[in-house]
Amino acid sequence: MQKIGMGQILLILCCICYLVWWYRGFRPDVKVRRTGGINGVLLLVTAVLGISGVVLSLSPVLEMTAAKLNPVYIAVGGILGYLLLLWITRVVFGRVVTSELLLIVGWTVLEVVVINRLNAAQMLSDPSFFAMGIVIAAAFAISMVLYVAYYRMEEWHAFYTAMVPLLTEAATMTALVILLYRSFNL
Repeated sequence: MQKIGMGQILLILCCICYLVWWYRGFRPDVKVRRTGGINGVLLLVTAVLGISGVVLSLSPVLEMTAAKLNPVYIAVGGILGYLLLLWITRVVFGRVVTSELLLIVGWTVLEVVVINRLNAAQMLSDPSFFAMGIVIAAAFAISMVLYVAYYRMEEWHAFYTAMVPLLTEAATMTALVILLYRSFNL
């Protein structure tokens, strides 16, 4: 459980580093290299934190009960969901496809897998599982609405709006970490 909690903390730190990188490199009034110098270091740190966070978040747990959701269905649903959202955002909304769509869907699938496994390991109660499911779904919905709206906004509004999904995802993972650590008095 501690490894999963640490993985979530690393992903929260990943979001924070990504926010700093975004702020430094994408402000409309700033003309800097997004991948050179300190921005390159921030991007590298973001990637290392993200990968480490995912690996630790997927640490093995001893499942005491059957999982509420079949992990295969979660994975297949994530892949099919991504392909469907790719088509909808591109064809229906005319949105330029960017890596953020993959990150939004990937994060959502990861978090559903994490809470599903924690619940099966009896580390996350049923009410907490369902509450976290709702919070994850809300963060996903917010991210998708803002992803579609991004290129339709004025430059400064788009800049700040692009930060919101990182904040909602970090807040979601913070809520999960707090639930875990309170449940086990760590």
